[in-house]
Amino acid sequence: MTIYWIRADNDNALATMAAVERALNGDQDATTDENVMASMQSDPTAGDTYLADNLALARAAWAVDPHRIVASQRPGLAKTLNGFQHLVRRATWWYSLPQWLQITEFQGSVVRIIDSLLEHQRRLNERLNRGVIEDACLLGHIRALEDRVRALDDERQALRRRVTDLEQRLAAQEQAVRSDEARP
Repeated sequence: MTIYWIRADNDNALATMAAVERALNGDQDATTDENVMASMQSDPTAGDTYLADNLALARAAWAVDPHRIVASQRPGLAKTLNGFQHLVRRATWWYSLPQWLQITEFQGSVVRIIDSLLEHQRRLNERLNRGVIEDACLLGHIRALEDRVRALDDERQALRRRVTDLEQRLAAQEQAVRSDEARP
């Protein structure tokens, strides 16, 4: 008798079955499906670096700073240009503040919507994974029931043949009895 100790980090039956299969094959050092699934659940981008970079940028830079200027790097003029930009920003902040607030509010809501959609996608993936497990269990039950129905159908056919045979025997016996009674 052989006993295998399987380590599972979560309650996912598919991941546990994969771990059992790896243990039976003797592959203890392989990357586990539990780790892959955990990384997918912790990383909403599922390894998409382009999406991850843009999400990080959106989260970091969604707020518009009304006092921010584009700092000049020109030698000699940089200090004068930067000072002029600060002066213009301070003089016109009252005029552009409503637009900046509206832009900041919109961008903040877009970032929150993206986060909400990613969380919703993560939950749907979890439900899908659970559904696959439940479907696998249901398929086993359905196959067992189909086998039982086939067995009952075969038994019904056998009983029908037996009843037909018995009816033919009874008819033959009745025929024989009638022919005996008909003889004087």
